[in-house]
Amino acid sequence: MVVDCPSCGGKAVVTLLASDTDLPRRTFVARRMVCHACGATREQALTPRGQAADPFIGLKARLRAETRHGDLIAWNEVHLDYLEQYLSGRLRIETPDETGRTRNKSVVSRLPAWAKSAKNRDEVLKAIAGVRLEKL
Repeated sequence: MVVDCPSCGGKAVVTLLASDTDLPRRTFVARRMVCHACGATREQALTPRGQAADPFIGLKARLRAETRHGDLIAWNEVHLDYLEQYLSGRLRIETPDETGRTRNKSVVSRLPAWAKSAKNRDEVLKAIAGVRLEKL
């Protein structure tokens, strides 16, 4: 996750503090934020069983594209690239599962309808380009 540093406002990265054996339970594992600009750190402890952790550890997501319809948040640069590529495409194809359904099986299936709407395409892509210029 890429967030704004609470100390300097620079680019900070939130990573999991877990071994490979803990990855199936990554919703609950401890996290650490490290700022690339000032070196500030912050940690979030392991959460109690059954309580999901905040992936951004209470900090503002850095890659937030604001539109009049709502905010579109990318978790990191790769996610931002993927969203931009998908949303700019004229033909959007999702890979169905073995039953032929695509519902809730991909990142794009969980995007809000306004973000995927062709009538909002230019506005959403302009907001993503603004994030790329301002925050990367």
